[in-house]
Amino acid sequence: MKKIILSALSVIVIGSIIFISCKPKNDNDAITPTYKDEASSGTGADPNITNVTTTGTIATTSTQQNSTIPNINAVGSPYLNSPCQTGQTCFSSYNTSTSTTITVCFSAPPTAGPYTLVNSSGLLGPGKALITVTNPPSQDANSVWTSGGGTVNVSTASGVEVSFSNIACYRSIGSFYTVTISGKVLCN
Repeated sequence: MKKIILSALSVIVIGSIIFISCKPKNDNDAITPTYKDEASSGTGADPNITNVTTTGTIATTSTQQNSTIPNINAVGSPYLNSPCQTGQTCFSSYNTSTSTTITVCFSAPPTAGPYTLVNSSGLLGPGKALITVTNPPSQDANSVWTSGGGTVNVSTASGVEVSFSNIACYRSIGSFYTVTISGKVLCN
C-alpha cells in the first residue's frame, strides 16, 4: 500500500512541476512582425519573406564611377610637362584645371618602341611600363589609379614622348570602376 501511495504522490508532484513550467506566458509586450499598414509605430517592415523590403539608408560617400580622360597633352590642353633630364625613368603631366597627374614609369631610361603595361612598380623590367593616374576627375579626391594592361609606345625623336590609347586604370586589382586614359606624356 505504501508503494502505491508513494507512486501516486510522485506522479502528482512530477505532474505539478510539468504543469507549472508549461504554463502559458504573457506575450502582450512581445515584438511581433506586422505589415506596414498595421504597425502603430516603427518601420512596420513586411514579414513576408518572399517580398523583401529594406529599411535604413545605404552610405554613398564614394564618388567613384567609370570615367575617361581623353586627349592628354593634345594641343591647347591644360597639361604641364617637365623638361627632360638625363637618366629619367618617370615622366609626368599635370593638368592645371583638374589637378590630375598622369605618370609613366620605366625600370630604366626608355628607348624608342613599345612597352607592355604592368599594374605594380615591382613588376617593372625590360620592355615594361607602369602608368599611374593621381586625382582623376569624377573619382575620390587624391585617389591613385594604376594601369591594368595594354601597351605604350615611346618616341625619342624630340625628347621623350610616351603615347597610349584607351588604357584602363584601376584603383585596386579587381576594382569594378575604371579610369580610361588616352593621349601622351612627354618631356622636351
